Amino acid sequence: MLSHYPDGSAGIALLLLRFSCALTGFSALAFLWPVPAGGNAAVIASGILALALAAGFSTRMAALLLGVALIADLVVANGRFAPFLLALTGMAGALLLLGPGAYSLDALRYGRRVIRLERRSPDRGGLH
Repeated sequence: MLSHYPDGSAGIALLLLRFSCALTGFSALAFLWPVPAGGNAAVIASGILALALAAGFSTRMAALLLGVALIADLVVANGRFAPFLLALTGMAGALLLLGPGAYSLDALRYGRRVIRLERRSPDRGGLH
């Protein structure tokens, strides 16, 4: 898949979407997930996922993991907080499809490259 990293107002919108997914996703996974033994693991895992989303590190994979975890959370919650979880799953899906934007670590790692194609003679510019 060809990734584009939009900047300007679209890049800022994707930055806000990443921050919104990170903040609300952390809350949904850390505090709504029913973990019978050791809730600290859920808090740590959701914190790592939230930091990856906020920084834009492996954004598409983090958004996919967030969406899968939210669907599992929706099933486990037996309909509690269903509108909130469905809206957040939609946000994660949008982020998965759109990508991280220009203001992310992914854009720094895999972003736009400048390739200069210079016009040269057939003999590579050598003298006759």
